[in-house]
Amino acid sequence: MNNFGHVIKLERIRRNMKQITLAQGICTPSYLSKIENNSIVPSQEVVNLLLNRLELAINQNKSLDDESYLKHIREIYFNAVMNKDREHTAKALKEINNERYLFKDSSNFYTYQLMVLRLTLIVQDVRNDTSELIMALSELSSNFDDYQMFLFNSNVGSYYSFLMDYNLTLQSYEKAIYYFKKINIEKWEEADFNYLLGHCYLTQQRWVFSIEYIQKSLEFFKSGFFNTRVIESYLILAIAQEFSFQYEEAYENLLIAQKIASQMNLTEHFPIITQNLGNSASRRGLPDEAIKYYLESLDARNDNEEKLLPIYSLVKEFSKLKKSDEVIKWCKAGLALLDKNQNLSQQTFAHHLNVYLARETDPTNFDKVAIEAYNFFQELKDYRHAHKYAQLVGNFYYENSKYKNAAKYFVLSNASMFKKNNMKHWEEL
Repeated sequence: MNNFGHVIKLERIRRNMKQITLAQGICTPSYLSKIENNSIVPSQEVVNLLLNRLELAINQNKSLDDESYLKHIREIYFNAVMNKDREHTAKALKEINNERYLFKDSSNFYTYQLMVLRLTLIVQDVRNDTSELIMALSELSSNFDDYQMFLFNSNVGSYYSFLMDYNLTLQSYEKAIYYFKKINIEKWEEADFNYLLGHCYLTQQRWVFSIEYIQKSLEFFKSGFFNTRVIESYLILAIAQEFSFQYEEAYENLLIAQKIASQMNLTEHFPIITQNLGNSASRRGLPDEAIKYYLESLDARNDNEEKLLPIYSLVKEFSKLKKSDEVIKWCKAGLALLDKNQNLSQQTFAHHLNVYLARETDPTNFDKVAIEAYNFFQELKDYRHAHKYAQLVGNFYYENSKYKNAAKYFVLSNASMFKKNNMKHWEEL
């Protein structure tokens, strides 16, 4: 009989179940502890009872061993990471979860779980059980080797990036860097990690680091003709270059991305490429061109939630042009797309659109709406937008001769600006 103690332990922790609860009526908690640590080999009957209570089934495919199955998973992992085909990855992930192959070797089992976690993040299936798996793996991480620690921390970083908690993203990736320096991994995996770092540093407004890491990933992706990853890298590179005032270089890279997407018929990239071309035109002071691209991006999207980004961009562009009717029109169009039970992304756009709408139509209620937006982004630790809306509220109060209130929000605006730029002292300005 093989010992699946590591499987039992992970699933028990994942379900937030205490040893005494799992062991009740089957064995003693101390005996279960020995099973989980693989220090004894229990009877088939005890293992079956424990697995049944955890609602797990053993798949002992006679034609496969641990190494063969892990190799199979790694091939899926490679294709998912390098091609970013969510539909294909979702199908493969469903088959993996249905198989529920249980590894005899605990180290192989941990590597398998870490790869499955990344597959889950690629298909953006971040549900409660994802956080539960992360917590369970964290509790078992003392058993991980350096490669597994690298995978674990990079996965946790990707998880926090999905949740838009970019400070925790950076903390996790910096832990991954520590283990990355201790191991030798394949070039494709290194390129993927460089991309993740480039994206992370972009969210932290550390443009030089972002450009450095993205250029490393781009070089490898181009050499392997991984076109989706090439396009992604050009997009990140262009954004970092724009914020570094390298406008022409950024624009050229966006056009390259657009050309590759057109030649390869990668239509799924059209919305984000045209969105970024609109952003580039806006920063270069070309509002008509920006609006044209934003409308193209909007037309290329089918999902209501995805339409919110170009709509919000149109609102901002028309606001800069002081075209009140257009601002109102697009704010209402965006708000009409929101679900009754809004997720975090929809809540974000709801605050943005409500601020702009109130600014144009409801000046008596504007400060309340804008303060709600400030509080939301401050709690989210999105200091860029917290800074923006605190500044907007301060200006509003100042223009209405409410100087005490204005001073309060100018102070809050400065505080958010310091946090946004990771500064602690005024001398750093």
